[in-house]
Amino acid sequence: MLMGQWNSKSEVKKGNLGEKIIDQYLLDCDFIPYHPFSDKAHPFDRLVASKDKKRIFVLEVKTKKSRKYYPDTGFNYSNYQDYDNIKQKYGLDIYITFVDDLEQEIYGNYLKELEKDREIKLRGKTIHYPKIENKNGEKIKYYPLEAMENIKKLNKEEIEQLNKLSNENYKYSSLTGDN
Repeated sequence: MLMGQWNSKSEVKKGNLGEKIIDQYLLDCDFIPYHPFSDKAHPFDRLVASKDKKRIFVLEVKTKKSRKYYPDTGFNYSNYQDYDNIKQKYGLDIYITFVDDLEQEIYGNYLKELEKDREIKLRGKTIHYPKIENKNGEKIKYYPLEAMENIKKLNKEEIEQLNKLSNENYKYSSLTGDN
């Protein structure tokens, strides 16, 4: 696929918007985000440093809604393997952020925290996390929303911009009913 076609896809535009929102948040918090200069595939979205140079970590931005019927979210297992490799090989902490227009906020956590075993009770059943499911031939690794740190509420303009780029044919409400 040509890069122009790739960049014109709504999910790519939505991901780029999520990265832009995160970049501004990092700058507001006195962090310096470094990002790839190429639109080609890259191992992670950002290398982030504190202005005092005492902290450096990898930051990955997922611009996606949490799941409709489960209090969780996730990403491709192959991405998880890449992040785990970076952590093991280079010793860098990996922070995963989710820009979620359904929950209307940004949340996330360090991968080492997300990887801790957790149990969630939902509709009389116990769900064990992290969990891996096959979805359309791809493995997805899921983490519970309760394992996430709340980072920032999205403002109305950010939510509207993200909604415009959603490729879903319907809107749905969060588990809490807050929209």
